[in-house]
Amino acid sequence: MRAFVVEHDPLSTPERVGAHLEKRGFVLEPFVVVKDVGDPEIEASFPDGESFDLVVLMGSPWSVYDHGIRGWLLPELEFIERQMDHGVPILGICFGAQAISAALGGRVTMSQRPEYGWVTIDSLVDEIAAGPWFQFHHDEFTLPEGAVERGRNESGLQAFTIGRSLAVQFHPEMSGELIKSWCEAGGDEELVTAGVDPHELIEESYRLAVDSQPALERMLDWYLDDVAGGH
Repeated sequence: MRAFVVEHDPLSTPERVGAHLEKRGFVLEPFVVVKDVGDPEIEASFPDGESFDLVVLMGSPWSVYDHGIRGWLLPELEFIERQMDHGVPILGICFGAQAISAALGGRVTMSQRPEYGWVTIDSLVDEIAAGPWFQFHHDEFTLPEGAVERGRNESGLQAFTIGRSLAVQFHPEMSGELIKSWCEAGGDEELVTAGVDPHELIEESYRLAVDSQPALERMLDWYLDDVAGGH
């Protein structure tokens, strides 16, 4: 089975999510959109007419409403629509979840309650645990028409399903090493501005990434078996 993984930049990798997908029999096909984060104003082409067994949309250091990324964002939104029209299941994570919402007519805006670190959510399905889940965002998005809300918290919508697809605002893929790499790439400045100690967060994340592994596997198995259907 083929899983087309959209990595919006070199550090937006699937990590623990990718490892569990491989355990479930998927072959990951990474597609890095912006290879140089200092130059996001590029154009990109997404597969046209080709369908996959699964599409995974990862996070991004940018927001869906950033005008500078329209050269690749608009083709990505069209790609999402095409894959959904073909009945391909899509898993959207953070920016990927927001992109699904935007492609289906939802709105993405800056949040009054940004989230950084490990937080909990109010889940509406047993298969998505309350957390803690890792968050690193300053945006919020709306539930698109036809979607079913699956979780939220005081910062807004956290999860929804539509057809064979699942969108989550949080980052189930995060490992301690990946969080460390984000901080080393400049994310620590955003954390400090938000009042979060990067060193404490990294130390905490090595432990919580392990502790949250059963919740990650339970959610992904539910998604693949019950939502995506039979994978």
